[in-house]
Amino acid sequence: MISFGMMSRSFNSERTYFTEIAKRANPDIFTCYRFAPAKIHPITEMVAGEKFDHEKEKWVKAEFLLPKVIYDRCFYANDHESKQSMAIVKWLKNREDITFLGNGLPNKWSIYEVLSRSALAPYIPETILVPSGKAVIVQLKKWSTAILKPVFGSGGAGIYKIKNSGREFTILAEADGRLSEKVFLSTSETEAWLDRLCSKNEYMMQPYLELSDSHNCPFDIRVLLQKDRGDKWIMRGKGIRRGHKDGILSNLAAGGEIQAFEDYAGSLDFRTRKFLSLELEEILSMLPGILEASFPRLFELGIDIGVSKDKALWVLDTNSKPGRKVITSLNPDLKEILYKAPLEYAMTLSEILPEREGQHL
Repeated sequence: MISFGMMSRSFNSERTYFTEIAKRANPDIFTCYRFAPAKIHPITEMVAGEKFDHEKEKWVKAEFLLPKVIYDRCFYANDHESKQSMAIVKWLKNREDITFLGNGLPNKWSIYEVLSRSALAPYIPETILVPSGKAVIVQLKKWSTAILKPVFGSGGAGIYKIKNSGREFTILAEADGRLSEKVFLSTSETEAWLDRLCSKNEYMMQPYLELSDSHNCPFDIRVLLQKDRGDKWIMRGKGIRRGHKDGILSNLAAGGEIQAFEDYAGSLDFRTRKFLSLELEEILSMLPGILEASFPRLFELGIDIGVSKDKALWVLDTNSKPGRKVITSLNPDLKEILYKAPLEYAMTLSEILPEREGQHL
């Protein structure tokens, strides 16, 4: 019997997803639980959470031992509660008697360091860490327009576009499809604002790339990869995320819309379409292996790939806890596959892990 725990920071988070997974779990093989890291008792190591009742097809409150296989869907902010949860999850991952479906990726800078030294380096935008406003100002002398991204962040939160023209500095941000703009007429004012930003979060900086379509709407290609029953990476689907005209984000959280990849590809001439297809295939065939060579085992990846005006491809982000909305909106029939995938991979792990780990499943 596999005790299978689905973990999120809040019981409101991923409830539907976890429920649909549990409904498809064979009760002769799986006992399904859902819980939050904060609900683990530090002394007894008992968990206050919910157990799935297959007869009633619903979750019931329960206290249970730590599950031996855990599907981690925790998302963190910069608050005290997040930091506590991160520490608990780190403790869980260090235990030899617990197996994570996928161990997750570290922060964006750590990922950049690995990818920028790999065979995929030509597809990775140049990136630097910026500890202060002065560092940003200095770099703007080279790039003139740049993007600032938090090292720890998701969903487009905390991203700024900054441009310098003469003595004028313009800083743009986007939320819910609306742009906000700050204009500073001196270096000192700009530096002071940036210092306050960098004091709250660690930031990195990239040159601004023209990743927009013919209507000047920012867009990228979102690809969902998962491991199958044979422990092989396969592409579940891909789609286009398209932001608002003259915006800076394509994220759905920022108000972006979803389009079929085929519609986008069909708008290109044959030669460009063929080139893009081959480049995309090369990136997707290499990227998971490069990441797993440097970081612990993964189960799924959401990959965001930008396409510049000259049709060059850029790997913008890799997420080990990807959303599914882009893929399932375009192909609802995939939901069934995605609900079963974590269970199938848990079965695979029970067969391929070394005996030391496998005996705990």
